[in-house]
Amino acid sequence: MRTLIVANQKGGVGKSTTTINLAAGLARLNKKVLIIDSDPQGHSTLGLNVSTEKRKTIAELLTEERVTAREVIQKTYAPNLDIIPSDLSLAVADLKLANLGAREFKLRNKVKQIDGEYDYILIDSPPTFGTLTMNAFTTGSEIILPVQLGYLSLEGVSNFFDTINFVNRDINSIINHKVGIAGVLVNFFDVRTKLAREVFTSINEIFGNKVFTTKIPQNVKINEAQSQGKSIFDYAPKCRGSTAYGSLVQEILKMDGKI
Repeated sequence: MRTLIVANQKGGVGKSTTTINLAAGLARLNKKVLIIDSDPQGHSTLGLNVSTEKRKTIAELLTEERVTAREVIQKTYAPNLDIIPSDLSLAVADLKLANLGAREFKLRNKVKQIDGEYDYILIDSPPTFGTLTMNAFTTGSEIILPVQLGYLSLEGVSNFFDTINFVNRDINSIINHKVGIAGVLVNFFDVRTKLAREVFTSINEIFGNKVFTTKIPQNVKINEAQSQGKSIFDYAPKCRGSTAYGSLVQEILKMDGKI
């Protein structure tokens, strides 16, 4: 079971979009996939048209000892793709977590209950560094870092490395767990402006071969798909966005030696 964290401490870089479409692409190839939506905004949940009304969510999973992962998991419309959903109740749960012991390991301990039941777990993490992000980082060991070609994308890179170093130094000493960057994914790819070209060059200089070959283009169909509660593969299978996410899936499988 491979657990990937989709994370960036900057919002608006396409974390949820990446999570949904990468997960859906893997599921289409008969991989058993689970999305864990750990963002109170619940964009991965909304983007797959999953309802949390009268259903337990990740909020209960993290704060109530007796709630198990299997109680919270919901099937999505797509075969092989399940989700642990989120909504704004997670913001309240985040406050409750502050008063609980071993709060950084709640998700890790619950995910152990389903160890081996999925080929891939993708964690959509919030755009802040706090207890929820720490729960994601102690559960998964590989980070997919979505970025866009704007100046502010580079501003948060040093803080992001500080977060990784903190986990690998302080948390590793407790649970023997480290995290690293699996790949950097450039979203909204468009290098027609000088600034975008400069930022793209800087990203490649900083991350080197960690930058995915696949670049996700600016494509209105991607946003439309999410608003309709579908992956790009189902909403517009022949568009540029669908082709790009298909290429990303192949890169992930190649890492695993699956192709």
